[in-house]
Amino acid sequence: MFKKPILLVLLVVTFLFVAACGEPTDPYDHMDPDEEDEITLIDELPEEVQDWIDGSREEFAAQTMEYEGILYLLVTYGEKPTGGYDVEITSIAEEADRLLVTVDFTEPGEDDIVTQALTYPYDLAMLDDPGLPVEFVATGAETDIPLK
Repeated sequence: MFKKPILLVLLVVTFLFVAACGEPTDPYDHMDPDEEDEITLIDELPEEVQDWIDGSREEFAAQTMEYEGILYLLVTYGEKPTGGYDVEITSIAEEADRLLVTVDFTEPGEDDIVTQALTYPYDLAMLDDPGLPVEFVATGAETDIPLK
């Protein structure tokens, strides 16, 4: 009389145990392995480019570097006394005679809560070198970007 319900419970518990012990699912299974990521991590940059960035972060400047057919566009905001400062390359437009790079600068507001530490905001963009002169245009908190 008790054999059927106990057998049924044991069967259900065994099924649940086997299901729980299956292969874990990979959240990245849906991604195409041949598809390139759009984000390049800073550790993946060539050493020469990383050294250039590290040596430039304390300056307020816009500069370019061509390395192995890639044009690197670097805009540094210099040393800032707190967090809340930001620099962002917002657009890159290839025109007939130049590459027009728009850069937006942000400063913290008087009432903003910011990190109380020195910061070195910068932004870096990379593209295949079109062989054109580059012109930087500032928007936001700055009206001009010194060229280096």
